[in-house]
Amino acid sequence: MASQTIDIKRVSWIASIIIACMLTIVSFYIPRYGQDLREFYIPFAQGCNDCGFNPYYSRWFFVPLSIIPNNEFAMPIWSFMVFCMMFWLIYKMEVTPLVIMSFSMIAQYSLGQVDIFLCIGLYLMLKSKNPWVQGLGICFLAIKPQVTALVIVGFLIGQKWSQLWKIVIPPAMMLLLSFLVFGIDWPVRWLTNAQTLPLHVWRLASSDTWPFALPFIWIPFLFEDRERRVLLSILMMALVSPAFGTYTYIVFILFYPKWWTIVLSYAWLVFLPFDTLYTLRWAWILPLVMIIHICYTNWDESWWMRRRAKLANQTLA
Repeated sequence: MASQTIDIKRVSWIASIIIACMLTIVSFYIPRYGQDLREFYIPFAQGCNDCGFNPYYSRWFFVPLSIIPNNEFAMPIWSFMVFCMMFWLIYKMEVTPLVIMSFSMIAQYSLGQVDIFLCIGLYLMLKSKNPWVQGLGICFLAIKPQVTALVIVGFLIGQKWSQLWKIVIPPAMMLLLSFLVFGIDWPVRWLTNAQTLPLHVWRLASSDTWPFALPFIWIPFLFEDRERRVLLSILMMALVSPAFGTYTYIVFILFYPKWWTIVLSYAWLVFLPFDTLYTLRWAWILPLVMIIHICYTNWDESWWMRRRAKLANQTLA
């Protein structure tokens, strides 16, 4: 009798869906889950500009949050919505559904964070060939500019003018409309309020690394391949932006879903016996290792190597 092989892909999907269902059910019984969702995002989506720390136009993307009741049902409803959107992205991108087992996804779930919007934005920007849709993707990414500023720049550099103006129109229209709706001074009010953002253990990693990583912010621009440059940009932002939360790591894990990136998302736990209260400050290991791996495996495509090859060809000629 021929032996049957295990369908790893099917098992991964079944296991991931079961875990997602269990986590959604558990959120009914743990009141502490979804603190960010209930304290910041839902009130912000419902009209309280100073309740959250996102740019005011983000409220237009948070419309689904505005209809969620701000009570014990908030987290189960939002968890269900997030997992559905995440599974849709996983299916469309044909990556392993095990990414939902990464620590950053668990953090998204426990806090009630909204980085699923960044995942959608990055997907639209990178995977669509339509410049108008790519511009819409930038609009999604602009929900957290402290996380995605370098990513947007990395994507726009090198675009042909015939494409660039179409890409820029959606975010430009969104910005102009925001001035009409919220007032010309809303960026000042937003930045003033953002200065009151409380310190949190989830941002310790980037707070530790940004002074050392900032001189290397140019690394993504060594590569001509746009998708690689964008991925390196979000990874670099994880090290250079003091406001980059560990929970946002789910964005680059989704777009670089190696088995070891999922495992390495828990690497900070190794330091638990030595730093019990602030162990998460070691989470920067994941983006740093990913940057090194991507640069090492693709170094032949870097600007430096292409320049050396060009000079060598000129010498031979």
